[in-house]
Amino acid sequence: MKIDRDAIIHDFVTIYPNVRIESNVEIFEGAVIGMPPTGTRAFARRVSSELRTTAIGEGCVISPHAVIYTDVQIGDETLVGANAYIREQCRIGKQCIIAGNVTIQYNTTIGDSSRILDHASIAGNMVIGSHVFISTHVATTNDNYFGLKGYDESFIRGPVIEDHAMVGAGANILPGVRVGAGAMVGAGAVVTRDVPPKKLVMGIPARIVRDLEF
Repeated sequence: MKIDRDAIIHDFVTIYPNVRIESNVEIFEGAVIGMPPTGTRAFARRVSSELRTTAIGEGCVISPHAVIYTDVQIGDETLVGANAYIREQCRIGKQCIIAGNVTIQYNTTIGDSSRILDHASIAGNMVIGSHVFISTHVATTNDNYFGLKGYDESFIRGPVIEDHAMVGAGANILPGVRVGAGAMVGAGAVVTRDVPPKKLVMGIPARIVRDLEF
């Protein structure tokens, strides 16, 4: 374990082995850092309880009761909100906001300066680019077979959301869908197919409404 002398660790924080906390990090009450995953026979996906390196970059803020699993890397100056939940094998860029009650499942990558607002659910095996905005209560999924075929990464894949894309409140993005760079998904839309770059889609199912000029 490595904790920089300038880090501030508040009361009742749990820190597991193989955690690296850089300078000017502040971790608030009740947070858990570096937690190993556990699974039961009900899990189709195999999980390992091995404690790998968990790294919290310089200037990050980890809010009360956030849970960050082992094998997670968080870039400099990122905020993790209260009760956020970040599973193993996630990679989060610098200057991101992961707001309160956000769930980020396993093996997800998030680029720099992206914002994910309260109560959003980010599926496992998902890719989110840089400067992406995901609004509150957005849902993403990664399995079109509802678990009936077990776990196989060849088809259990979350969406890909490219750089500068925006997703409105309450939208639902289905497995394997690609939201192109600079595209916008309207609030409440259900995205069942790829969205081309710089297009606005709305509705259930989502349809292209118009081009975006910004």
